[in-house]
Amino acid sequence: MVLTPTSSQLPYVVAFGLSALGSGGVAAWVVQRSDARGSRALAAVLATVSLWGMNSMLRVVVTDPLLTQLLLTTELTLGVATAVLFFVFGARYTDRAILDWPPVRYMLVGLVVGTFALGATNWAHGVVWLAVRPETVAGVTTLVVVKGPGHYLLTVLGYLAGLTGIYFLVVTLWRTPPARPALLSLVGGVLMMFGANLLPYLSTDLLVQHPTTLAPLGATFAAVGTVVAIRYDLFGVVIVARSTVVETLSDPMLVVDAEHRVLDANAAFRETFADPTRGTAFATACPALAEGIDFCVTDPQTVHVDGVDAPIGHYSVTVSPLESGTRRLGASLVVRDVSELTRTARQLERQNQQLDEIAYSAAHNLRNPLGVIGGYTELLRTHLDDSEGTFDATLVANSLGKVSSNAERMEAIVTDLLRVTHATKSADGTEAVAFGDLLRRVFVSLDDDRLDLTVARDGTVEANYERLRTLVETLLRSVSDRTDGQATVTAELTDDGFAVTDTAMGIDPQDAEVFLSYGYTTKYPGTGLGLAVARVLATGSEWTIDIDTDYTDGLRVVVSGATTTVDADAPAASVGADD
Repeated sequence: MVLTPTSSQLPYVVAFGLSALGSGGVAAWVVQRSDARGSRALAAVLATVSLWGMNSMLRVVVTDPLLTQLLLTTELTLGVATAVLFFVFGARYTDRAILDWPPVRYMLVGLVVGTFALGATNWAHGVVWLAVRPETVAGVTTLVVVKGPGHYLLTVLGYLAGLTGIYFLVVTLWRTPPARPALLSLVGGVLMMFGANLLPYLSTDLLVQHPTTLAPLGATFAAVGTVVAIRYDLFGVVIVARSTVVETLSDPMLVVDAEHRVLDANAAFRETFADPTRGTAFATACPALAEGIDFCVTDPQTVHVDGVDAPIGHYSVTVSPLESGTRRLGASLVVRDVSELTRTARQLERQNQQLDEIAYSAAHNLRNPLGVIGGYTELLRTHLDDSEGTFDATLVANSLGKVSSNAERMEAIVTDLLRVTHATKSADGTEAVAFGDLLRRVFVSLDDDRLDLTVARDGTVEANYERLRTLVETLLRSVSDRTDGQATVTAELTDDGFAVTDTAMGIDPQDAEVFLSYGYTTKYPGTGLGLAVARVLATGSEWTIDIDTDYTDGLRVVVSGATTTVDADAPAASVGADD
């Protein structure tokens, strides 16, 4: 029988009714507010609590034992279902794989179904409720419900499921500072709901006339906690991004919303770039990066930063859309410094281009001696065919001399090619190379007594040993090729490289750039490579090489861009070819 609420029952009826309306309303709002991971499970929790509240509202005013037993069954089932659904919410939101395991799903469904089945058949076994009977005290009739061991067991299992869901949330969201207000408000509201269920056990004087669980009243706090949680964007892009991406990356990362406003940045981003203010437009917070980024492109994009609001360099930016179902929440930007890779790629591109030009020049220069050799060989063949046993010794000797000299020239060209190819393909590692010692070894290996070497300023150069050796050897060979008599070579370290000055034949200042190109030679039979080899080697080390046009007593070649350590105490030292 359902009675009209008495004055003492009315406050509970109103409280449970408001709780049911509040929980149901918030459940509908959550569904409309977000389709993010776990939001539907949370809406199901609140909807179940709403039904629980309506059930409790009826329990307050019902005095019929049979109807009360039915309401007790639904009350216990809804309570366990609420805990199970909160477990599902915690697992879904924190992306736990536990729900992918079929036995877990079967256990959860079995707990809810088993609760209802045990409650509905209590009349047969009496395990859940030992007694449901009316008692009249001082003219007031109330229902006394005596719980059995089955009720306590099902309640404990429900609490375990609900608390496990809370554990999932605490472990995951506490690691994300922006999520902590949402976490505390949500979990706090749910704990208030669970605490309300425990209140009748803690106070024997509470609701003597109306002994029903107070857990649905706690749903009001859970609803408020959910509102605060959503206000703090519990299902928003920042929390989703942090839980799935941000915390796992050491690269700079930024999260923006659908309107490209800054929502969050990890520590690596703040250390590399400026610390962006949340809510600021990305183009305003990081203009150097924003200028070169297209949010519609998901392939890596290379952005050059000029150093105004970020370190100078090239950065690879990968834009990843952050979506929840069909709704685009924003995007995450992962930034990697690719300055070194870009520099290396450009260096290799320039070096390969120069090697191609050297190969073209060498091929062109090889054609000349090949043509000469072919011509004189044909002349000899014709002469031998027509001589009838009488040879012109002078013609033969002259022809063979031409063939021999051009073959030597070809050998020199091939040797230069092999030298530069070997040097450019040498290991990229660098070391502190003793400049003077290297010069002396190369000078002695040339064995040219027409040259004298002086190391005017000694120290070390950070360089690849093989490349530096070949570069220095090329410069000294250039001096040897340009002198018909004695020549002095002076080498000295500078603050950012070194210079080699000689007193051999100079060049027209207008030919300075051409002299570093391919095919230029100061005298025949030169190889046509000369200082072009030196330029390739310098470029391979990220150095520049120039000819000082102000020096007119020979040639002064200046290499810059290197890291050097000058020994100020080292005296100038002269080296002869026979040292």
